[in-house]
Amino acid sequence: MEYLNSLINAEPNTTKIVLSTGIIESLHLPVSFKYLIDTACAKKIWYDGRICSTVDAIEWVAKDCLLRRLLILNAEVLTDCQCFRLMPKDTYEKLPETGLPALQTMHLDKICLIVKLLSPNAIISEYLAYTIAPPPYANIHQTVQFLKKIDVLDDSEDVTWLGCRLVDIPVPCQLGRTLIFGILLQCLDPILTIVSSLCTADPLNIPFNEDIDRLWNRFTIYIQSRIKCERKRLAADQYSDHFIFLRLFHVWQNHLKNNISSLYLTDEHEFVLNGLMEQLNCTRSKILSALRAVNLVQCQGPLSTQSVSSKSDNWPLVKAALTGGMYPNICAVDQRNGIRCLKSAYSMDISLHPNTVIRDFLEPLNASGQGILNASQWIVCSKQRDNIKYATVVLPLAVALFAGSTNLGFGQFSEIQSSPNDDNIHFFIDEWIWMIASKSNFELVMKVRQHFFRFYQYLLVNCSDLNKWRGDSTTLEQYLLLIKTLASMFANEDCAAGFQNCPQIGFKPVAKLPNHYLLSINSHFNWPHQIDDISAPAHRQNVSEVSLQFVEKQYFLLYTQENCSSFYQNINASYIENVIGKFVRPIESPNRHIYVILYSKDPDILVSLSRVQIQKGDIIFKEYFRNVVPVYEVLEECASLKLNAPSFEGRLLSSLIDKRVGNVIMDLFAFRHHWVHKK
Repeated sequence: MEYLNSLINAEPNTTKIVLSTGIIESLHLPVSFKYLIDTACAKKIWYDGRICSTVDAIEWVAKDCLLRRLLILNAEVLTDCQCFRLMPKDTYEKLPETGLPALQTMHLDKICLIVKLLSPNAIISEYLAYTIAPPPYANIHQTVQFLKKIDVLDDSEDVTWLGCRLVDIPVPCQLGRTLIFGILLQCLDPILTIVSSLCTADPLNIPFNEDIDRLWNRFTIYIQSRIKCERKRLAADQYSDHFIFLRLFHVWQNHLKNNISSLYLTDEHEFVLNGLMEQLNCTRSKILSALRAVNLVQCQGPLSTQSVSSKSDNWPLVKAALTGGMYPNICAVDQRNGIRCLKSAYSMDISLHPNTVIRDFLEPLNASGQGILNASQWIVCSKQRDNIKYATVVLPLAVALFAGSTNLGFGQFSEIQSSPNDDNIHFFIDEWIWMIASKSNFELVMKVRQHFFRFYQYLLVNCSDLNKWRGDSTTLEQYLLLIKTLASMFANEDCAAGFQNCPQIGFKPVAKLPNHYLLSINSHFNWPHQIDDISAPAHRQNVSEVSLQFVEKQYFLLYTQENCSSFYQNINASYIENVIGKFVRPIESPNRHIYVILYSKDPDILVSLSRVQIQKGDIIFKEYFRNVVPVYEVLEECASLKLNAPSFEGRLLSSLIDKRVGNVIMDLFAFRHHWVHKK
């Protein structure tokens, strides 16, 4: 809102440009934009009922959507406004006249749940058939079956207590169920971070090869390699993509705790990362507020924030919560015939997305992975199409205790008639997941399941009754003892399976954030020309005539022997006037931007790029970019573009350089991570 207010209250001579998206299309803003840049694309979510997963895709929008976006321009106020659509003309001619309604492509879990709450006696498919654009019947049927499987609906399509609680939590039903398990197992903080990450764009996402074939080049390969290395480092040999979310959020939170300023960009990816992490943090806060609103998290007592996060440093317990919450998204590793392959209840042919770190786990030559694989063949995952995008290797004990229906009973087994002395039994969790265990172990597992899910129902039914959570209670004492035992048991099982000790994850998130990163960046790059005498009409007239089409750039090289931070701390107005004032003052004007590029010797590197501004008669440097750009890269680019390369010998304190060379240097700073470093 702060940024929108600054846009609405901008000076009349401000040139306003809008990048059209689905969000801006739905907003009615009292702003007269002069230029509209329309990417003609939109992110769409397609639900595949066959495998109960969604697919994110960037697609061309329909022509009616383009016309709605065009209405952002107000031709009555600005007669010379223009729209630029970033698409070929032949592609535009092939676009459909109208797009598909969201109801026909989206995941219907919350829709079906709301329908059942609004009309308890109606059949969901019949109710949705009366909508203007009814969704496909197959999607409705598959969604209802999925909701029955995770106990949001019962066999009669009636809403359960779990469904009543999930309807007010702003996440898909499966992720909402994961939050319930996080509360019950007292590890809500990491579960909350993982769920929020799954609802937010992944800053370390690697696209499919077929999605980038047309853009395939050495820079893309380099970026993919860097992202894979970073994901592997954050995974810390835990064979978990969900663990990466925790580590990344922890690193970002530490960055805020240390009050490290981010008003200069070390590279474009840092800009994107900070924006996405800020969005993740906002999502996390909204989910936590929703949990408090439905009394699943309370101010004090056994459901206080401190109590439900008391076991947050126990990663094996967090994996167990993921197992129960993400069911039925569970896969198994099949090692028959010497080949490791993945199978699930929905597909017998599953491949791995480039994102996931468990690729190494399935490599035949991975010795540590083979040891863990001998102890556990179960993987909890999030899928797109038939591809596992995020996965975590979990223990068989977690699958036995928390997967399947909450009403699983002792009748879910059959005796094995292999030998008279063998008391092993087949333990069936559902129609696809089954295990072999001794009868004594099976009985212990079933007793623990019954005790756990008894309190699971107790929480869902009585979370709004505050009197149930005050004072001493035998039920609460038994529950706390059970969770303490499970935490110790999963930690021992994890160690016995061969998993390495993980870095600490039980940290307390920052409660108060500094100013929003994206807003501070926007304000930092807001470049209004400073005028000392605002009342001067002639001066105002000159400013109003300034157009972005006639802005000229001038670049100066400035040599320093200090590091970048020391340089900006030690410079003053007299120094700047001495080294560059005689060049700047004669050519300074509203339609000329002057930049200073700071470089040093031994090693020969560029370290910063700043814009020169005059405020109250003094020349100042406003830093835009800070990074380490080797001088040889500039020289190579000058040679390839046939430009006269400037001298970086340090003999002149400051010198004017070719504008084209300055533009090359600015590009190197602005898009630093797109360039391959030579060893």
